[in-house]
Amino acid sequence: MRHLLFSLLRKIVLLPSYVLVLSIRLIKWLIAPPALLFQLSLGVPLTLLRVRQPLRPRFVPIAESELPDAAWIALTEAAEALAAEGFAQYGDFRCDELIQGAILWLRVLGQPEQGIGAMAVHLEFKAGARPIRQFIEFSTEFSDGRVLTTSNLELPYSLPAPAYLARVQLKDVTDPRALYVLHRDLVATLPQAVNLDKVERAARDPAGLLADSHTREIRSLTEQGWLRLDAGDRVRLRPWGALIGVWRQAWPLASLYLRAADRRSRRMLAEHGLDASAFTDGAIAIQVARWPLPAATSINTVLAGYEYVRPLARQNVPHAVLEGVVVELDRDPAGAPAPREFRYSFRGCADQPQRRIRRIQGFDVLLDSVAGTLAVTAMEREFEQAADATEWAELIAASPLAPLRLGPWLRDLDSVLPVAQTALAARAGADRPVLDSASLYLDDEAPRWQVVAWTDKDTPLSVALNARSGAILKDS
Repeated sequence: MRHLLFSLLRKIVLLPSYVLVLSIRLIKWLIAPPALLFQLSLGVPLTLLRVRQPLRPRFVPIAESELPDAAWIALTEAAEALAAEGFAQYGDFRCDELIQGAILWLRVLGQPEQGIGAMAVHLEFKAGARPIRQFIEFSTEFSDGRVLTTSNLELPYSLPAPAYLARVQLKDVTDPRALYVLHRDLVATLPQAVNLDKVERAARDPAGLLADSHTREIRSLTEQGWLRLDAGDRVRLRPWGALIGVWRQAWPLASLYLRAADRRSRRMLAEHGLDASAFTDGAIAIQVARWPLPAATSINTVLAGYEYVRPLARQNVPHAVLEGVVVELDRDPAGAPAPREFRYSFRGCADQPQRRIRRIQGFDVLLDSVAGTLAVTAMEREFEQAADATEWAELIAASPLAPLRLGPWLRDLDSVLPVAQTALAARAGADRPVLDSASLYLDDEAPRWQVVAWTDKDTPLSVALNARSGAILKDS
């Protein structure tokens, strides 16, 4: 009876919210048809009259110092995320000819061993009214000439893909390394052999490769009837192509087309045994790389696990420091607490004095002692930019990192858990506490352990211990 009353009360309280949401959606779809008709009647003629693209656009090579700050941050973070996977940088470019009223800043990268090219893009509209767009696209060409691309572009493409091109568009996979993993694994499931020449050419002539790839797409769309050649080696949309292009980009259909492309891409990945949803959560919840531990490896302490974790962390971010460890606990056959998973949290800081930008990176390395695997998560990223030299000096005066240093002095799990279990059992009284997790972190620059347990009545208990002496802290 009480449950029924609470359920009824919840529905009554939420009823105004439901009504408001439904009203907004109803108004939206009442407004949408005339708004769509207006966009088509205005956009199609403007597109036919004004939009012209070069058959072979110019990608102007630029130095890294010429990139605007926002573009530099986006392209640098994409390149750093892919560096751990063996991607090399082949050049930065600017293009003003592809999108009317917009500037494309591009960085070309490649993984020559696997024949995978990458293009990190920062799209900025000159008028400033439309939002900045950033995305990354991976590309693989096969021996039969067909091409597979995987991108996280948050805009629907204005025209269908040419016959030789297959597009995977995943708007919610924002991490470059996670998107690369999906592209790489999809390529590995396909029977066609990969053509390595494209990525090898990217190292020699990235601008020419970009221009040739665009020209091939334009010629294919022209043959399919979407475009027509114009004077001066330029192309224009045909009326049907302009109508389709505006239709796909118009409100509210643009979001529908984008979601439809995302659903198609997820279904196609699922058909090849790949789960895109595993790469759409927060960065620390996404695993972008996994390796097996050496055979017959037994890890029971934080120090023992750190010997395997530290090289991977340095490979991921060379200057990263350890900030904390969380150990998920289980029980061995004798009923004693035993570590199941170690999560080592790392953080790195990179300063760019010329731009007065400080970037912070954070990631975890997971050691599963039961499955015998090591895994690296995607990276959380943030940055701060100082307005002037004085503000920059204040910014760099204090380090955002708090390194947790491990050494022989550490009271590790083998000595901490028995003490914690005895203390928690005394507090629980008649209830039986079951150890759940143990965390090692800094508190006022002093290392401490915190051990958490749950009683039979689902009551949480915790105890804190000095990580040097193993003594129970009074404020726990």
